[in-house]
Amino acid sequence: MRKALGGYLELDLRNSRKIHNSAVAVNTGRNGLRYILRTNKYSKIYLPYFTCDVVLNTIKEEGIDYEFYCINTLLEPVFEWKILKENEAFLYTNYFGLKDKFVTELIKIIKNCIIDNAQAFYAKAINGVDSFYSPRKFIGVPDGGYVYCKGNLHIDKVDVSYNRMSHLLKRLEIDAEEGYNDFTENEKLLDTLPLKKMSVLTSSLIDNVDHEYIKEKRRENYRYLYENFEVINKINLPLDINSVPLVFPLWLEKDVRGILHKNRCYTATYWPNVIEWVNEYSLESKLTNEIVYLPIDQRICLEDLNRIINIIKEIK
Repeated sequence: MRKALGGYLELDLRNSRKIHNSAVAVNTGRNGLRYILRTNKYSKIYLPYFTCDVVLNTIKEEGIDYEFYCINTLLEPVFEWKILKENEAFLYTNYFGLKDKFVTELIKIIKNCIIDNAQAFYAKAINGVDSFYSPRKFIGVPDGGYVYCKGNLHIDKVDVSYNRMSHLLKRLEIDAEEGYNDFTENEKLLDTLPLKKMSVLTSSLIDNVDHEYIKEKRRENYRYLYENFEVINKINLPLDINSVPLVFPLWLEKDVRGILHKNRCYTATYWPNVIEWVNEYSLESKLTNEIVYLPIDQRICLEDLNRIINIIKEIK
């Protein structure tokens, strides 16, 4: 069909900046994982207890056997590497975008390694290592994913995203709370999407983002909170020079999540499903229930960070 000429104008998105140019652009991060699983046809996947249920559900949907493993306080695997067989894969999460350096060491010991970079959008892909990304955790987009894979899989259809934009538009023009129900509905919808190519809208939005600004702002905010909470934080995760963090994990003796929410500082829980998989005394349970994950994204300024710090320090 010929391109329409004239008439009303669409969004003026100029595709000025490119990222993940050599990746396969798909419609969700979980479908990035699906792409890897379908391409490699592994007989079994080892995955961490501390992960999103989307990861497990995708593995189940692809009919692949699986087994959980534990992690330590450095968010690194507690695992007997010698049990891995030829056609089995080991899935590791680059937690909160903080484990880039560890990933480079991990791939030296494991042949069939899958890196879950859903929380590490700016982590560099490693040649010959399968990995997948989820841009909407770092950028205001409705969907989308990137996948790097040793094999190739043909994808026929391109997704469309115009009908998944309401939460983004409401937050921009009204407020965060007004768009929250739309956001949760969109999250449910993404669970059901078949594997397709990334939509033109999502791709264009990502290409128009100032990625260098986002990287530096997130690093700057993380370092500021690290300096302010280093003495009292029960989890010590310093920022590597090239890493771009998702959030700032803070583990205190006091519960601060509720007070923060009352002050309109919203923190995600990673991940509620974990509680169903582990016992209440496990580290994974504590990572879910006791750690608050403070926002440090590109919208957060120094004044916002000081507001967060003061709220937390005033809690008895």
